[in-house]
Amino acid sequence: MTRQRGFTLLEMLAAITLLVVASSILLGAFAQSRRALVQVEGSDRHNAAARSLMDDIDLAELTPGQRRGTWQGMRWELEVALEQAAPGKFDLYRLDLSLSDNRYTSHYSTLRARATGTPR
Repeated sequence: MTRQRGFTLLEMLAAITLLVVASSILLGAFAQSRRALVQVEGSDRHNAAARSLMDDIDLAELTPGQRRGTWQGMRWELEVALEQAAPGKFDLYRLDLSLSDNRYTSHYSTLRARATGTPR
């Protein structure tokens, strides 16, 4: 009587089942990382746009009110408000910036101080 060597059908089915389970877990992890990457990419784009817009605003005169526009396909809205500050020393402005594109909306707030009586 000769003994044959190899895998039985049951062993092959168990191995294939383990392979399918492991593959589905890996595919789920890849899909989740893809979604996270797309979200981070959108957030990075908004952060870069907000920095650029704030830099442009720092070069202009700050006056209370609202401004709107578009920047590289994104809609933005800026509200400038004069806040309470030390009288006679400096003016304190609150800048609230909203950016939106087709998928995301971001809000940014900051304060800017200007010497009293100077336009910038």
